[in-house]
Amino acid sequence: MKMEITQPPLNTTMMGVIRGVADYFDLGLDTPAIYGMSGHAFLMNIHQAICPSGPYCWKYQPFMVLLENMGIEMTDLGFFSAESTPEERNDLERTIRYELEIGNPCSVLNLDNQLISGFDDSGFHCVQPWDCDFPPARLSFGSWKEMGKEIHACFFSFHKTGVLETSYAIQRSLLYAIDLSENPANHTTAPYFCGLEAYDTWISAVKNGYGKEHGNWWNGTVWGECRKMGALYFREIAEGYPACSLVSTGLGDFFSETAELLLKISDRQLDDSSKISFLKEARAIEEKTLPLLQELAETIET
Repeated sequence: MKMEITQPPLNTTMMGVIRGVADYFDLGLDTPAIYGMSGHAFLMNIHQAICPSGPYCWKYQPFMVLLENMGIEMTDLGFFSAESTPEERNDLERTIRYELEIGNPCSVLNLDNQLISGFDDSGFHCVQPWDCDFPPARLSFGSWKEMGKEIHACFFSFHKTGVLETSYAIQRSLLYAIDLSENPANHTTAPYFCGLEAYDTWISAVKNGYGKEHGNWWNGTVWGECRKMGALYFREIAEGYPACSLVSTGLGDFFSETAELLLKISDRQLDDSSKISFLKEARAIEEKTLPLLQELAETIET
């Protein structure tokens, strides 16, 4: 069996998965709303060496709560490695087949996020967001040979739930954005850092010689995309809630500026001193957003 579901080629592949699920469940949400209501527009998770794993290794629970506000229940089916036993794999595969049979999409995170859309007699069908060999188009039962020898895989299933009031979902996403900066330990674990600490960690990593690494490019690309979608999210809020238009438009402008700076930082050829300067500028702008986020959270109609 195979369900009709697609995953758009977003750099933030978790958002590509959620976009595909939201469309499959016919939730009527556009891409900026998905980034914003899920809180991902506000996330930044930076490893002390700017490892490219930053966009994947954070605490998912608050994010999963925000997804429920949008109408999506995301269930963690567990972490699996090359050492996982055949029995553990069989149990997982049985669960995924059942979820797919009753119409619930699933996904896997193994170096990147991708949807699982169905299965046949020998394995699962996996949706490829890009026209290339990775991530793989299938996953063979038992062996998972397409993942190679190094397996660090998390699996998830998605159920459709009742959609809450849009203004409430927006307010909760804003509170999440504030908490990322005020309580970063709620959202990641060292040697990764969130909120304003992420900028400080990134600056230190560039000073320590990691600015030309693959991780710098990938983090700049992903978090720049998130901030760009955040800017569009705030502009949609401004249109939908005229009483909040001024503050929301201001937040949109700030997020647009930050997005441009992060995308500049992703340039492999940019010198380190410029990267540090842009990071400091982006941090200062993001710090300015905190009181505006609080004001918007307090004034939006719920």
